[in-house]
Amino acid sequence: MIEIFSDPCMINVNLDVTVIGNDGNPEEGTGVGVMREVLASFWQLVYHSLTVGTQEKVPCIRNELQKTQWQGVARVIVYGVKRYNYFPIFLSRAVIASVLFGEEIIPSSFLLESFLLHVYVSQEERETILIALGDKFDPNDGDLLDFLSNFKCFTKVTAGNISQVIHELAHQELLQKPRYIIDCFVPILSVLRAFPAFQNLQGLQEMYLEKKPTPRKIIKLLDANPQNEPERIALDHLKRYIRSLDGQAVSQFFSFLTGSDVITCESILVTFSMLEGAGRRPIIRTCGPIIELPSMYQSYSELAKEFSSVINEKGAWSFNIV
Repeated sequence: MIEIFSDPCMINVNLDVTVIGNDGNPEEGTGVGVMREVLASFWQLVYHSLTVGTQEKVPCIRNELQKTQWQGVARVIVYGVKRYNYFPIFLSRAVIASVLFGEEIIPSSFLLESFLLHVYVSQEERETILIALGDKFDPNDGDLLDFLSNFKCFTKVTAGNISQVIHELAHQELLQKPRYIIDCFVPILSVLRAFPAFQNLQGLQEMYLEKKPTPRKIIKLLDANPQNEPERIALDHLKRYIRSLDGQAVSQFFSFLTGSDVITCESILVTFSMLEGAGRRPIIRTCGPIIELPSMYQSYSELAKEFSSVINEKGAWSFNIV
C-alpha cells in the first residue's frame, strides 16, 4: 500500500481490493468491510515494522523509506479517514498533534501524558518514572538509571531536575526523533483539519478516546429488536460475553464484527437466526456491519464457547459473502 499511495493521484481513486486467503486463493467478499480489514492489517504491519513504542507508536526512520514513501503512508491515513472513517489511533497522538498544529502549541503536560500515560514507555518504566517524580526520588535507583541510560540520557539527575529531564526525554522521543517523518506528513495531513476532530488538541484527544473499542461502547453500538424470549435471551448472552472481554480480546472481537480494530461505524445491526445443532454459528457481514445471531442457545456458556471458538479460528474470518 505504501507503494500504491506514493502516487499522489491514488488519494482520489476508489480502490477495489481482493483479499488472498491463507490457502492462497482469492476470497469472495467485497465492499466496505473488506477495505476496513485491509486498512487494519496494513497498520498492524506498520506498527510492527516502522514504529517504536508499546501501546502508542512513534514512526521511526528506516533507510529504505524516503520522503515519497512516508508521504505515501500519510496518504493512507487521509484515505482511511475520508472514505472509511478509519484513523489509526495507535499512532502517537503527540506526533499527530505536531503534524497538525506544530509543536509550539503542544503543552509539556500533553507530551508527558503521551510519554507516560498513553504508554510510549512500558508499564514497569512508567512506574519507575512516577516514583522518581514523587516524594521517593532516589538518585541511585538502579531501575531509574537503566531507564535514563536506555534513552541515552547522561545528565546527573537530582530531585530538583528530574521533572525537567523527563520532559526533555519526552520531547526527544516523541518530537525530535520523528521530525523528518513529521515534516513529510505535514503537507498531506493538513487536509484533515477540515474535520472537527482534527482542528484542535481537545478534539484530537476526544477522537482518540471515541475510536477505541471497549465493551461498553460495543454494547451501545448494538442495534437489536428481539421479537421473542429466545431472541432476548440470546441478546443478553451476547452482551454478557462482550462484558467479559478485556485487553486485546476486545479489539479482536470488534475486528471480527466490523473488520476494523477502531470504531468506524455508528451501529451494529443484530438480526436473529434459527440455526441449531452442528450448523449453528454467528454469521458476520462486516460491510453492514451486521451480526446474525442464533437464538437457539441453551445457556450462556454455549454462546461463549461458540463465539470464542469462531473468533480464535482464523479460517472462520475469510470473506465468503459478497
